[in-house]
Amino acid sequence: MKKQFISAVISAAFLTSSPALHAALIPSGTQLAEQQHMVRANGAEPATLDPGFVQSNTPGDVIINDLFEGLLIEDSEGREIPGQARAWKVSEDGKTITFFLKEGLNWSDGTALTAEDFVYAWQRAVNPATGNVTGFNLETANVVNAAEIIAGNAPVNELGVRALDPLTFEVRLSKPTPYFISMMSIKTFFPVPKATVEKYGDSWTRPEHFVSNGAYTLKQWVPNEKVDVIRNQQYWDNDKTVIEKVTYLALASPNAEYIRYQAGEIHMTNNVQLEYYQKLMKESLEQIQGLRTLGSYIYSFNTEVAPFDNPDVRRALSMVIDRELLVERIIGQGEPTAYGVVPDLIAEYEGAVAQFKGVDSKQKIEQARALLASAGYGPDKPLTVRLIYNTSESHKKIALVIAAMWKPLGVKVELENMEWNAYLAAKTTGDYSVARSYAFADFAEPYAMLARFQCGHSNNETGYCDSRFDDLLKRAGEASSQAERYQLYHQAEALLNEASPVIPLYHYSHTRLVKPELKGFPDNNPKGNIYAKDLFFVEKS
Repeated sequence: MKKQFISAVISAAFLTSSPALHAALIPSGTQLAEQQHMVRANGAEPATLDPGFVQSNTPGDVIINDLFEGLLIEDSEGREIPGQARAWKVSEDGKTITFFLKEGLNWSDGTALTAEDFVYAWQRAVNPATGNVTGFNLETANVVNAAEIIAGNAPVNELGVRALDPLTFEVRLSKPTPYFISMMSIKTFFPVPKATVEKYGDSWTRPEHFVSNGAYTLKQWVPNEKVDVIRNQQYWDNDKTVIEKVTYLALASPNAEYIRYQAGEIHMTNNVQLEYYQKLMKESLEQIQGLRTLGSYIYSFNTEVAPFDNPDVRRALSMVIDRELLVERIIGQGEPTAYGVVPDLIAEYEGAVAQFKGVDSKQKIEQARALLASAGYGPDKPLTVRLIYNTSESHKKIALVIAAMWKPLGVKVELENMEWNAYLAAKTTGDYSVARSYAFADFAEPYAMLARFQCGHSNNETGYCDSRFDDLLKRAGEASSQAERYQLYHQAEALLNEASPVIPLYHYSHTRLVKPELKGFPDNNPKGNIYAKDLFFVEKS
């Protein structure tokens, strides 16, 4: 597939908004449906609706896309366009970015939104007292003192942000950061309402207290069932929003999704099971919508517990997995196989692949047996693997197939299904040996996929730590050219492949079923963002 390039190039010029980019692009003569209520399957119960705390590519992240808006948003191609900011400029040295907010911005309760709301939100994100795990995004963005504050070595008011006036927000960086602008659509950089947060604390996201600045605001949240949002009458572009209400269903079962979709109760599913995908590809192709995304389906090892602290054990388990069979027979929706973590969607970057790619399957089994034998495992002492995964027929099916692929090595697999929040807690606390997982990039830079494997990184669920890997990423950040930077990333990815703290299985291509009367679906947003404000229903033909 042709590679997509969505990284923003920092320049000293002002970038101004284009009104046509913000609203649902409705062709002339379109007959809109009278009913504009979208029901969307969302995979699971959201862990939070707080933009400062939500993790990317989770159920909460999807909903927050509609409830809140950052300085920038994205068009259907994933390109950054003005959101709460009308324009921005970058200093000649690339280390100061100034955002100019639109006039008349309000929160959903009618109070004014100002640059101070961004200052508060960014300081809150890095404040170690909050227990936040997404503040690392500001460190990744090289915001001055972000790393020091997160480590507890500087006060939050020394973060490199300030409000020059109510409509002007200034950010200082420790060094020029080519991908900074493309990070602004990450939820950690969104504003939060200070007065509401401080008044209600952790309960500020309950419907009775909730305040937002996006195209929608929270109407109802029924735990483990649904979240309802309605149009935010205070949103700056509300007049061009068409969808009146969105209901997000917490459905972990793709089969349940499909049944309700076929019954007309759902307009957009979260996934498509293989058997239904193949059937609809033949019978109703117009209902299938797919987007390749900057993400990888992986299995994470807990490298801090024996025997998974041994790279030989991890490599042995990784090399015997037949990825081609997995994506063709089990996944089967056009996903590319993964022999490295970084997908091939970043222009001019050639990712490193595992050395065993292309090796005959019989040879791989022999090599894997030898690696396990060197670690003390064999017929007389079989390796036991406890594999956890979050509730999903698809994840279960993949786990069963991989367990079968490990069987020739004499590996015994204990499968454990967990509901979403318990699954997240197990990964966070290290209560697993192997876990079904994922790695996503919030911006089109190899660093966005690789950063999580640095020593002590808040998203490093594996415990992997190699100073050589960290040094390569550090040097890449200091490189004077993209070619040099990408070469260093390639070397870091090669080190990661050799150590195998994770098993990359395939790169994501997010396929959904979408009712033909629902229009405005993005053409090619590699970050997978879908904004309800850009969608609309037409009369059924």
